[in-house]
Amino acid sequence: MLLILLKQSLMNQKRSMAVMIVSVAVGTALAASLLTLSLDISAKVSKELRSFGANIIVRPNVSGLAGLAGQQRYLREEDIVKAKAVIFWRHNIIGISPVLEVKDEASGISVLGTWYGHLLPVPGEEQPFVTGMDTVMPWWTVDGNWPRNDSEILAGGALAAERGIHSGDQVTIQGRILRISGIVHTGGKEEGMLVGNLALVQTLFALNGRVSQVLVSALTTPMDDFAYKDPKTMTKREYEKWYCTGYVTSIAKQLEETFAGSTAGPVWPVAESEGQVLARLKLLIVLLVALSLLAASLSVSTMMIVSVLRRTDEVALMKAIGAGSASTAAIFLAEAALIGVAGGLAGYVLSLSLTDYIGRAAFGAALEQKLVLLPVCTLIAVCIAMLGMLLPVRRALMIKPAVALKGAL
Repeated sequence: MLLILLKQSLMNQKRSMAVMIVSVAVGTALAASLLTLSLDISAKVSKELRSFGANIIVRPNVSGLAGLAGQQRYLREEDIVKAKAVIFWRHNIIGISPVLEVKDEASGISVLGTWYGHLLPVPGEEQPFVTGMDTVMPWWTVDGNWPRNDSEILAGGALAAERGIHSGDQVTIQGRILRISGIVHTGGKEEGMLVGNLALVQTLFALNGRVSQVLVSALTTPMDDFAYKDPKTMTKREYEKWYCTGYVTSIAKQLEETFAGSTAGPVWPVAESEGQVLARLKLLIVLLVALSLLAASLSVSTMMIVSVLRRTDEVALMKAIGAGSASTAAIFLAEAALIGVAGGLAGYVLSLSLTDYIGRAAFGAALEQKLVLLPVCTLIAVCIAMLGMLLPVRRALMIKPAVALKGAL
């Protein structure tokens, strides 16, 4: 009997049913697309925010008498590859660049050696890892060319302006004549230095295999309250959880264990800014999902209330011949379930295109489609339809057969 009543209801309300299914489908598609975005947003946004620069710095650990005496300590260049080959979060390292900063006493000019478009062979990987300051500090710009050999070097913008240096000029560093291949603009202290390839600076100052510090750009999990907890006060289980979560602090800890004689720490302004941006974006997504579901539910509710008003005599007749409240409610809830299933399936198909558009428009790459969202979409759609059916069902249950049928006679 229920199936017959459902069939007749659907046949008699084709237009209304179509409108409700479309409403549910649109709401479900938007919710599913935003859910897909929320599942992928941490990696996508973290990657976009890498334009902020390095979020971890590895430095030599200078303490005790060495620190009091102001001794210069260095890291080993050979340890750098371990960041991409050994640590648990190696695949989250998207940029790494060593820095060697020294001063030429004769000229009084500070010289900085680093990588730029450097090919780093990684054990177990077929292709080398391309990295350097162009990856870690992407806002660096060079007017001219990055040094192509050991006879060229760059001049920082401030240094060039102060000393009247131009591309093609020559400078003498450690008794060696070098050609200025370009002017580099960084917005930092490098503006007042000469900047060249790491290998050249190491050779000039007899510091082969040594670096002053290593800048690391890593994709990280947003910091939460647990992330700020002191590892020394954690239980064994808490420490394992913290160590195996991609917090900037846990990745820094693993880098510190990898580089001999080092101390590693986050660049806090960068790390905290990323966490705040991601937290606000996720809150915005939750609000948009809630609003889209509410709008779809209101649309279903409005259409179904109109349907109940049109079917007042039908409902009254069913009650008059013995249909109870449960039977009456079951008919409308069954209609809602059918609307939800149809709208959910249509919404999932629509969300595939919508998700692809959002990903390409916001991040220049498609978001990862997840098949698990199909049952999720269906469940969301059924919930939307059921929620929208609450007021109509209540209205139907309030119909008094005697009053309604008397008016129809």
